[in-house]
Amino acid sequence: MRMKKILICGLLTGMVSGICACSGKAAKEEAASGAAGEAAEISSGQGTETVTNDSTDWENAEENEEESAEDFVPEAENSAVEPGIDVVGIEAHVKEIHGDTLLISSDSDDFPGAFAVTGADEMPESSDLQGGTAIQIVMQRSDGTDEQGLAKYRAEKIVILSGDEEEAHEDVLLLEAPVLTLQDALSSKMDKAELAPGNYNWNVENGEEGTGVVACGVAPLEEAAMDFTVKVKVPEYNGMSGVPYMLSVPAAPDNMVVRQWNAGDIGNMEAKEERVTKYYFNTTVLDLEAGKVYEFALEWKKGDAEANTFYGSASYVLVTE
Repeated sequence: MRMKKILICGLLTGMVSGICACSGKAAKEEAASGAAGEAAEISSGQGTETVTNDSTDWENAEENEEESAEDFVPEAENSAVEPGIDVVGIEAHVKEIHGDTLLISSDSDDFPGAFAVTGADEMPESSDLQGGTAIQIVMQRSDGTDEQGLAKYRAEKIVILSGDEEEAHEDVLLLEAPVLTLQDALSSKMDKAELAPGNYNWNVENGEEGTGVVACGVAPLEEAAMDFTVKVKVPEYNGMSGVPYMLSVPAAPDNMVVRQWNAGDIGNMEAKEERVTKYYFNTTVLDLEAGKVYEFALEWKKGDAEANTFYGSASYVLVTE
């Protein structure tokens, strides 16, 4: 297939100049697997178009990628010890229950395995759990393994699946990375916040022709970008540390990584995330806290391109107040 690739580096709403996020954690896979694969076409003049701004060209982007290659740690083959991920959300089914411990088997292809999960007895759904129950579970990695050698996790949230959740394929063609919409799930108002993608790698296939765009915005904590970053005031509800927000995009992604920093770290490019969660199912509700910076990194897998004719990844940044 003939693929035309376009690189846009250093762009953000309002043309802010800052540190290109292609060298950040959220975009390294995009730079390595998407843009790098097209570098040869660009340099050999095979019809691939390059779009740059005045301060950044393809060679600089390639140079940044090489410099940051040592920092990139690929995902572990054993999903139970995937580096850099504090919390995972998967679909699974309960195999056995032993006291306060669930033995579950993952139904998420990209996070296979069996796990020992504690804390389920503290969930409102605990009385309805039994062997064979299908669930969505968000769980945090614990130290060590159980007596059977299974990786140990602690449950944070459990949703029992009824079997009717299978969504029909969205008959939609996304020619560009979509907008992510957020809405307070508890509010009677219909106010919505719309987040445009900052970093993305987007590909559209049409028979023997295809186009791809790799866009590198600035890093989530870049202070120069804050004037153009969407900000949402999180309401205060009695007894709630976080507020549920509904997330929606025109076509459901295959997975999503949510990174969270303290808003006090804005401008500190070396600040470590407070929390990193990867969802291996399409989650439509997330709890957000005030005073945070969030990055939502969504992926639409290439394996679905035959049905969708599009695939790629996109990240979105939000500041809560």
